[in-house]
Amino acid sequence: MKNKKLFAAALTAALAVSMMGTSVMASTPTPGKPTSSTGETTFSYAPGTSGPVDPVDPGTEENSTNNWLVVYPRKVALTDSNVETANTFTKGESLKFTVKQKQAGADNDDTIKENNIPGGLHVSVQNATQDGNFALSGGAGSTGSATMQLAGFDGTTKITQSTDEMGVLTHEVDGRTQSGKAKISNNSQAVDGNTYTGKVTFLFENPGKA
Repeated sequence: MKNKKLFAAALTAALAVSMMGTSVMASTPTPGKPTSSTGETTFSYAPGTSGPVDPVDPGTEENSTNNWLVVYPRKVALTDSNVETANTFTKGESLKFTVKQKQAGADNDDTIKENNIPGGLHVSVQNATQDGNFALSGGAGSTGSATMQLAGFDGTTKITQSTDEMGVLTHEVDGRTQSGKAKISNNSQAVDGNTYTGKVTFLFENPGKA
């Protein structure tokens, strides 16, 4: 039997959305000059990886089921362009997952091998809700709320408590990197100027060999 809990690693991705956008007003016009205004946008980058913490024995890099890690998004910024109330994900923001060796072998190449993840690396959501809506809330003292939904690697299947697997990463070229989606499913209770956040816990499991 395959041990589906072998080399399990749980981690958290934070998703934040500033709802309703931010409005700017044109300045008082000066005769002979165009009106103008400024608007500020904050960009952030937070790379993340996860994999087994146990070391890989030298010389076993190409065969060890302990020799893998996943590069995943730790923070995802959702905007008004990701709002989609229909049961679709055409406006969803991409969530990219890539599996590779955490320690390259003698070939100095960290490309994942079949022996590292012979059954594929299964990616699921631990805290999925029954209806698939993840609550986003503001900080202390803020008002309003929003909900978010996730889609699996096929880009269409909504993640719920009963369908919690995003998909499987494999050693094949087209299977090493795959993407799910995140969208805002309801922003009717959002208040302009507030930021709403929530966390999703992904679980990466390597069944290993039978």
